[in-house]
Amino acid sequence: MEYLYQAGKPEGKKFILLHGTGGDETSLVDLAKVLDADSTILSFRGKIEEDGMNRFFKRNGLNQFDFESLEKETDNLLEVITEISAEKGIPLEDWILVGYSNGANIAAHLLLERETTLSKGIFFHPMSLEVHTQSFILADKKIWVSYGGAQDPIVSDESFAELVAAFRDRDADITVVETPYGHQVSMDEVQNAREWLKG
Repeated sequence: MEYLYQAGKPEGKKFILLHGTGGDETSLVDLAKVLDADSTILSFRGKIEEDGMNRFFKRNGLNQFDFESLEKETDNLLEVITEISAEKGIPLEDWILVGYSNGANIAAHLLLERETTLSKGIFFHPMSLEVHTQSFILADKKIWVSYGGAQDPIVSDESFAELVAAFRDRDADITVVETPYGHQVSMDEVQNAREWLKG
């Protein structure tokens, strides 16, 4: 996988950045610097191409997911994160997954469906991928999620609620923020996530 790595200050947060459909490894760098100016960044480019746009897993139309691709790419992402973390000397539990839309979806899926010491996530406008095969407890996970409610043309209330319930039902600590800006990320959300990080 193509990725961007920027070392920050030792006391800074450690962010894994996962862009939305059509983004790349630079898309969320400015956002990460607002979250923490001293942060270390590991930012991936999704390796699936759809009509010239980068994604992290295949789909067969809007919100019609290719589950075989999802599982394969989730395993691949975790493997690459583990390899780079070992190479850089950063424990997995020090990372915070930061994803938007498609990137948030695969990151949430990773935490729900893979047993890993990755334990924190900031997910802008994620949805449920409707895969619930695991039941291990997620009490070590701290998650912040945002959604655009009725203004979001992509994430339905039902799909978002299903994702939140999947985390809550397995004892994850999840913070939910609703915004009036539809599917786009607003500065209000980013500032809210920044305060959550400090908390």
